[in-house]
Amino acid sequence: MRSGWLTRPVCLPAGTRQYPCPVVPPASRRFPFGALVPFAVAGTVFAFACGSSSVHLVNRIGHPLRWVALVLLLVLAAGWALQRWEGALLPRSVLVATCALVSVALVSALWSVAPRVSAEKAVSLGLLLAVCLLLAQACAGRPVDAARVLLGVLGGAVAVALAGLLVLATAHGFAVQAATIETPARYQGLGQNPDTAALLFAVTLPVAVWLAVGRHRAVGIAITLLLFGSIVASGSRGALFAGAIGAVVPAVAWGGRSRRTVLAGAAIAAAVAVGAFLMTIPQNASSPTAVAAPAKPAPKATRYVNVEAAYPLDADIGRPLPGNGEPATPRSFFGASGRSVAWTGAILQAADRPLVGYGFGTEGRVFVDRYYGFVGGLAENSYIGLALQLGIVGVTLLLGLVATLVVAGWPALAGARRSLTAACLGVLAAGLAIAVIQSYVYSVGDIATGALWISAFLLPAIGARSA
Repeated sequence: MRSGWLTRPVCLPAGTRQYPCPVVPPASRRFPFGALVPFAVAGTVFAFACGSSSVHLVNRIGHPLRWVALVLLLVLAAGWALQRWEGALLPRSVLVATCALVSVALVSALWSVAPRVSAEKAVSLGLLLAVCLLLAQACAGRPVDAARVLLGVLGGAVAVALAGLLVLATAHGFAVQAATIETPARYQGLGQNPDTAALLFAVTLPVAVWLAVGRHRAVGIAITLLLFGSIVASGSRGALFAGAIGAVVPAVAWGGRSRRTVLAGAAIAAAVAVGAFLMTIPQNASSPTAVAAPAKPAPKATRYVNVEAAYPLDADIGRPLPGNGEPATPRSFFGASGRSVAWTGAILQAADRPLVGYGFGTEGRVFVDRYYGFVGGLAENSYIGLALQLGIVGVTLLLGLVATLVVAGWPALAGARRSLTAACLGVLAAGLAIAVIQSYVYSVGDIATGALWISAFLLPAIGARSA
């Protein structure tokens, strides 16, 4: 008898030769990758949020922990995909588009202004997209598993929202950005600033709406209110509108051509109007009290003037000339917070290297904020930011990847997987909408990048046919 083989007693007719049968482990003894992956997804989303926290201790722990969580998710996703390997079920176009974007990002180290940064950022992007591909492969043709992974993404966002409320209750100063003369107090929860956690909530809001219009309405409505309330309290206008754009997709898929679509659209519009109104309510911000300074003797006339002290160059564009005061720039609801001027400067800078840019991951080094009405180390626009890094080639590859994901999942809108597909499309729509005002879709360390791409890559998995 061969090692590893077992002969089981079976009643056979007389004279029938009996052959040994291989021992096949029962399904119940397999490693439970499928049960662990959704929790690992939620933990990864939460870990990346901890790495972008205003709470110093949480940030110190979360910064390295997020990479550990991502590697662990990669191992679990690889095991799950191998356990369920039944042939190449994902469209080849998705794999080609993914590899093309990562390859160009990696090769850009050859002409990058910071080669090591470009190589490291490209490797991290490849790591994240490899996780997305493996999860999609494991869920290909299995919408139930895809739904569980999507719920894992939502679970991570809910954990971030609840942790923000905990910070608010225990350390108010970390959870709320103090009001100034120009801006009211804004809720930031666990995030590093008011726009950080709101970005994640906007991307995952369509998943909550999908639950709210599905079988688990009570839970879905509660989660929707939690995420929506956190966005409104943060005062993030971009997150409010992007979340609404994404929420429309599962709402329309749920309503179809009936009156429910009109009612759902009206409810979302009303929610946005209420949220916008609450964001515009003025708050009393304490103005700095002028204190009379003791008279100083007039300085001696000198031949030279310290221009940097009198007219700092880090905000010289759009700043009044010396002697004309420092006018405040109030934050209006439809204002761009100085982004339009910064975008113009970044576009002109990208035009100097229009084809392949300055190297992947170099946006923070190449973009210089010299704008009086803008505060930020990035261009705060993912499309312009990628143009700075990889030029027209990079932007084309990013849009091509998005197109392949949408095309691969689009057929599922016509069948029983309609609502689940719409939820993933809603996440993608919200993520692309808020990318207009946030530089994040290519930054793996950002709070919402993983949630966006994991959800988006489920589209070809849902659209794939069962093997």
